[in-house]
Amino acid sequence: MTTRTSRTRSVLRRAATVGGGLVAVALTGAVAAIGLPAGFGTVAGAATDVEQVEATTPERVLVCPAPVRLADSTQVGDAQFGAAPVETTTALRAGLVAAGEAPDVPGGTPVTLTGLDGLDAAPLEQDGHVTVVSWADVTEGQVLRVGAGMPVDTRVGASVGSVTTAGDLRGLAAASCAAPGIDQWLVGGSTEVGSSAQLVLQNPGRTPATVRLSVWGPGGPVVLSGGGQYVVPPGGEVVTLVEAAAPEQRRLTVRVESTGGTVAAYLQHSTLAGLVPLGIDHVVPGAAPARGLAVGFTSSGEAVDDDLAPQVRLLAPGAEAGTATLTVYGADGRVRVRGGELVELAPGVVTDQSLGGLPAGAYTVVVDATVPVVAAAVETREGDPAEELLSEDAQVDRAWIAATALGTPEDDEEPASSGPSGATRDRGTVALVPGTSNVVRVGAVPVERSEEVDPTGSFRGVLRAYGTDGALLGEREIDVPAGSTIVVAARTVGDGKEPAVLTLDATDEAEGPGQDGPVPVWSVVASAGPALSGARDGAPGTLVSVLLPVPPAASQGTVEVRATRTAGLPR
Repeated sequence: MTTRTSRTRSVLRRAATVGGGLVAVALTGAVAAIGLPAGFGTVAGAATDVEQVEATTPERVLVCPAPVRLADSTQVGDAQFGAAPVETTTALRAGLVAAGEAPDVPGGTPVTLTGLDGLDAAPLEQDGHVTVVSWADVTEGQVLRVGAGMPVDTRVGASVGSVTTAGDLRGLAAASCAAPGIDQWLVGGSTEVGSSAQLVLQNPGRTPATVRLSVWGPGGPVVLSGGGQYVVPPGGEVVTLVEAAAPEQRRLTVRVESTGGTVAAYLQHSTLAGLVPLGIDHVVPGAAPARGLAVGFTSSGEAVDDDLAPQVRLLAPGAEAGTATLTVYGADGRVRVRGGELVELAPGVVTDQSLGGLPAGAYTVVVDATVPVVAAAVETREGDPAEELLSEDAQVDRAWIAATALGTPEDDEEPASSGPSGATRDRGTVALVPGTSNVVRVGAVPVERSEEVDPTGSFRGVLRAYGTDGALLGEREIDVPAGSTIVVAARTVGDGKEPAVLTLDATDEAEGPGQDGPVPVWSVVASAGPALSGARDGAPGTLVSVLLPVPPAASQGTVEVRATRTAGLPR
């Protein structure tokens, strides 16, 4: 286990007046909620008109993964077969889309890009409706902080990606920066021979966080050597090898619970077959246990028994056994998964189900379970053999995709971060990693998924693409029939240019979760590196990763504000 803490460059500027305003509104709302006797604390002639005021938003924090790293940086040997024959390049992009013009928040710039300790602030200059910043040569985890008081409909997104073209780390490991939490589920990875799963814990707060790990594998819950408890210092990062505490787990799911402070958590998963790299990616937090989940994936037309076929991973972490029904939706509607539509779930056992045998294309798989489950999918992309390794086996890259909760009424508990509410049309924001080409994948999951009922309706929305200068490159209306999945090249939305930021809005109020319309499940498939030898011009690179949208800010609702002249205070 190693601990890394960012050092300071300058003092973070904060919007103190906004914080004071938040306290005032919060106290006013609290008094209104308590319901004190009429006239309490007021004098004759005091104004009694009550006004509904939209509460301002708290500070938003998005934590970005650090660059990929070798599990053992001290490895030595023949340089021809070195673990890191080429350098890894890591880039970051962040974007803020204001509801109108750039927000004017008193007390200083409200948006900063900082190290984990929050002291080396790099204020983002907001000179228009959209602010975009791109960083090359990122060397550590970063934090995007959006100050309190920003309008609730201000969109924010950030992502980071590491590209390595050869060696043990070959692949594109990219992820959207995410809000820290106290309870997170990481579904994916392995600790069997040839695989490494580095757990990275990042604490952007000002107090230490005590983290407790729970791990499940193909044999059930895993007893961790060392107890599975860590302390992450404020502004610090802790990296630990899961294989050291839970070795020989072919299938892995990790739960991260923290007290004392919130943390960001992810797994850096990499795999080798001898000397041949089989991919690297970040396993990021997905939906909490729920009975209804969905995740998008792409098939290259692999056979059912192909080791490279896409798979869905499932875990029922409770004490009860159950079953999961898998429903797959493609471009033309529902597609059968031979022998894989009903999966038996033993309590605490991590299960992989192949999604092979499908025609090449984009799909959305829906998991309807009789007990709460967590889920994720993995897809692979084949590259050329590594001539320098004297092997004819193809190199492979893989992408892990976390599941989204559908919020079914049968869920035992409210899903964490299950997406936007029906009150907003904002369906999330994705900042695209510099140097990648991207495809948007959108599935429309019908509310009623019985075989006896044909899906009805569609998800209608607008994709908007913004450039590196914040200018609107273009927009595209999409209409996704319920029970289908579409793909849209990001360049076509950006009028022939690769966008820096993408947003998705629903255009019909009835199309949101909890309404009658289908639920949109979308992601961005990022590609980098050289294309496969012999591929057509314009073919995507052989390195792949998937970015999930950053959901909109949670509205704090409205509070009742009453103007009064309080007893004992001057008028």
